[in-house]
Amino acid sequence: MDIERLNKHNWARYRDQILAIEKNAYEAARRDEPRTLERIACNPAGVSLVATEGDQVTGFCLAGPLEDFSHVHGPNTDPTLSSRTTLYSADTCVASQWRGRGLGRQLKLAQLVQAAGAGYRIVSGRNRAGLAHAMWVLNRSLGARALHLIENDYADSLEPNLCIYYHITLPVPDEGQ
Repeated sequence: MDIERLNKHNWARYRDQILAIEKNAYEAARRDEPRTLERIACNPAGVSLVATEGDQVTGFCLAGPLEDFSHVHGPNTDPTLSSRTTLYSADTCVASQWRGRGLGRQLKLAQLVQAAGAGYRIVSGRNRAGLAHAMWVLNRSLGARALHLIENDYADSLEPNLCIYYHITLPVPDEGQ
């Protein structure tokens, strides 16, 4: 299993598989437009990763500076908005046949390490209560703490229509290193 950084040079190679994984993993209300995913993945200030096995994309995670998501409920009221210290984790997906093998954890850990290395102090994100329970459990195991709950945020009739907005505080690097 290889994990590499997504960017403008490799996005086209992985695009179709990433879009297919997202479509399979998310209900329509949580899917992003392809151009939105590309914008996040190709942002050099972000931390977006793709996991592959040979030519097959097995999972990915996309994140960008919180300020790029000020139109989203959660980031729009985040107390760290405008501080340029928070990375917003917009999307983490694992292909169905690769779930349950720890790949989501590997991707999130790599994202947290790279975020800290890029100078971020917090990684924030949203998990849909109930429908994204496995991701909430994973994020909690990595230190996520709920900042607030957002009700009725999804344009569908699925229940619960509740979103958990969270922060993961990253370790401060040792200044002597």
